[in-house]
Amino acid sequence: DASRDIRQMTMACTASRVSTFAKASTRARGATLRRQVSTAAPVTAKAALLGDDLSILSAAVEKAELTGALTGDKPLTVFAPTDAAFAQVCEDLQLSKEEVLGLESLADILTYHVVDGTVTSADLRDGEVPTLNERFALDVVGTTVNGANIVKADETIGNLTVHRVDQVMFPPWSAPAKVLTPQQVLAFEGWAPEVINGRLAMLGFLTAVVQEMATGQSFTEQLGANFGTFAAQVQLWAFASLAPAFSSNEGYTANPFTMDDSRTWREVFKGGPWGPEARKIFNAQTEQLNGRAAMVGIVSLIAVEAFTGHALF
Repeated sequence: DASRDIRQMTMACTASRVSTFAKASTRARGATLRRQVSTAAPVTAKAALLGDDLSILSAAVEKAELTGALTGDKPLTVFAPTDAAFAQVCEDLQLSKEEVLGLESLADILTYHVVDGTVTSADLRDGEVPTLNERFALDVVGTTVNGANIVKADETIGNLTVHRVDQVMFPPWSAPAKVLTPQQVLAFEGWAPEVINGRLAMLGFLTAVVQEMATGQSFTEQLGANFGTFAAQVQLWAFASLAPAFSSNEGYTANPFTMDDSRTWREVFKGGPWGPEARKIFNAQTEQLNGRAAMVGIVSLIAVEAFTGHALF
């Protein structure tokens, strides 16, 4: 019995030592793996593809599984957003780098930056340039591409001709919402206050004139008799202008002064009555002038009617 007990104790001690060694070995392998994942692997991958100052773009290419498409024998031209350009996107959209790289439209965004063949800076001409996105082309004007400046041109990286640009270029319908605070939208020097007041003035002046002709009531008489309706109209039209502003994005900007620069709005306008020629006439500046005229008109109408004591129309 004593012999049997000794053997059992020996086996238990041996098993304990083996278990302890296995756990220590596992922890060591885990620590080594964590060090590889958190340091060496990402640095090596980023450096191998596009080099310094383009690390986020390199990571995005890997995330979208486009590395093979860019590193083959086929010559391609890449308009490459710098790390600073991606940092600006993160700030504008209030997203982390990981969230930007996790966008469902990431592959569409990246292929929008790639042109088939070798296109040097000397080859660039004003006009549209087809991309690997296939659906949408880039607009080249002088040394800008979609409004982005080329900050460094004609780098050769393997089969790629790389032009570094200072913006991430979003194809239509690909950009997530751009975060705008109420302070930004309603800032006194911003676009919203005058635009909204102008729209309300145009609506109010037209309504007042039509109602005066129909009822013979002056503006102040109409306001007193229909204050509830008037207040509801003001709230509705103000909300109709403000709601898109607070959920605005690169495509569907609510700012009328930047709509014509929006690639998404231009796609929306295609084939409709609001083509480029029509938008030259019916534009934000025209609306602004009409709004100012309507505001002056309402003030003048109230002043004249107060002086005469009756409706003008």
